[in-house]
Amino acid sequence: MGSGTRFPAESVDNFLQSLGLEKYAITFQAEEVDMAALVHMTDEDLKAMGIPMVWEYNIIVLYGNSFEDCKL
Repeated sequence: MGSGTRFPAESVDNFLQSLGLEKYAITFQAEEVDMAALVHMTDEDLKAMGIPMVWEYNIIVLYGNSFEDCKL
């Protein structure tokens, strides 16, 4: 991978922390969501996981999808 900010598959925790949403790290761990899966998640997927706030799961989807083209 190139230099700069990167989110390897094992760093969903770091990704959530960078968005100020680290309180959901346990949920993502329990559901075994890695970055490869996160980039394909929709707001419905996050709702099903119990992410309660519309703006929070929209942030996760928006930023997660921005990494879709990265090599994980």
